[in-house]
Amino acid sequence: MFFWIIFRIFEHNFIIMNRRDSISMFFNGKHTHSDQPEHLDVMNTSGLSPFSGEWTAQHASHLLRRTCFGPTQQEIRQATEDGLSITVQKLFESYALPEPPINHSSNIDPFVPIGSTWIDAPYVQGQNLRGYRTQSLYAWTVKSLLDGGMHIREKMTLFWHNHFATEIFVVNDPKYQYRYIQLLRANATGNFRELTKKITVDLTMLRYLNGNQNTKNNPNENYARELLELFTIGKGPQAGPGDYTNYTEDDVLAF
Repeated sequence: MFFWIIFRIFEHNFIIMNRRDSISMFFNGKHTHSDQPEHLDVMNTSGLSPFSGEWTAQHASHLLRRTCFGPTQQEIRQATEDGLSITVQKLFESYALPEPPINHSSNIDPFVPIGSTWIDAPYVQGQNLRGYRTQSLYAWTVKSLLDGGMHIREKMTLFWHNHFATEIFVVNDPKYQYRYIQLLRANATGNFRELTKKITVDLTMLRYLNGNQNTKNNPNENYARELLELFTIGKGPQAGPGDYTNYTEDDVLAF
């Protein structure tokens, strides 16, 4: 799946624009710069056929911008020198997960001194420790994206975060959300079936889609419906009242 994403990047011609042209297109829907943008000729490929055109700095820059966050000029030059095959290998190399978020400045947490992590620390009744921990989680998340380097993992982590969507203000626990993000990150380029299994029993998802309210005598169908309709196979054409081509009401109840 992931190499398919890489090769699809080169399937169509693309346009190199400067920042002013990009902003003009965003607001006006057309170019306003007097110079015509440079068109880069890219060999079209079909399906999983490997890219066979001349590998240039423009190609390297395009690939890294699609797979990383803010590639540097040095990384683009290195990718140009390495060629496509080695660059793709580097994008998928394994490396350590980021260190957990820490308490940057709060003096109200009796269990977490400044500079220490809060991911396993308890809460204190009557103190709003979730507030600063949530802000710490935000900062850690952005820093992890920016520090991802020349690797596809952080962009895929964000991709899966958008796919298996949750909201911290619904979950209301940054410790849960931290583990959820780390789960996505650790499985970012792994097997979709295995990731789906792990998401199904993740504390963040259980709370977000009411799995914590699902009991044998009073089943809650929220996650089962989301799993089938949005996360995996989709409805398909309607086959009957409440039933669809890809799954039925009985399937929902069985979950």
